Amino acid sequence: MPKRDFSEVIRHCADKAYNFAFRLAGNDQDARDLVQEAFARALEHWGRYDQTRGFESWLFRILHNVYLDGVRRYAHGRTVSLDAPSPIEEVSWDEILPGRDPEPIEGLAREEADALVQKALAGLPMHYRTAVILRDVESLSYEEIARIMACPAGTVRSRIHQGRLMMKREFDKLMEGRSSR
Repeated sequence: MPKRDFSEVIRHCADKAYNFAFRLAGNDQDARDLVQEAFARALEHWGRYDQTRGFESWLFRILHNVYLDGVRRYAHGRTVSLDAPSPIEEVSWDEILPGRDPEPIEGLAREEADALVQKALAGLPMHYRTAVILRDVESLSYEEIARIMACPAGTVRSRIHQGRLMMKREFDKLMEGRSSR
C-alpha cells in the first residue's frame, strides 16, 4: 500500500491508539510518545503488514511492544531525587515541575473516580492490564487480543477474568481508603 493509504489508516485509528496508550502509560505525554513511536514503527514496517488481518490489531501489538520496551529501559534507568539540586541553576524544583491547579467542583467526583480506576488498572500486572484494556476499553475480540498479545484465546479469556477480579479488589481497597479519610 502507498504511504498515503497509511496516513488514512492511521487517521482512522489514532484515537483508539491514544486511548490504549493512555491506559497503559497512565499519562498524556507518555501516551502521545508511545503512539508517535508506534506509528513510526508501523510506517517503517508497512511493507510487512498482512492486509488480510486487522490493522488495529497489528498497530496495537506494535504499541504494546513499544510500551514494554520503554518499561524495560526505564527499569534500567536512573532516578532523580527531588532533594538534589535542580538541573537549572538558581531555579527550584517547584518552578520546574508542573503544579496542580484547582479542579472545578462539578467535575471533581468524576475525575477522582477516573483516577481511582486508572490507579487500580495501573496496579495490575502488565499481561492482565493489557488484556483488560484491549477488551473493556478498546472492545477488541478475544482473537484480536490473542494476536496482539501472542498467546492463545483461552489465555486471553483467563487474563481478562483474573484482571477484572484483581482490579475490582484494588478499586474497592482504594475506595475504602478514600472513605476513611
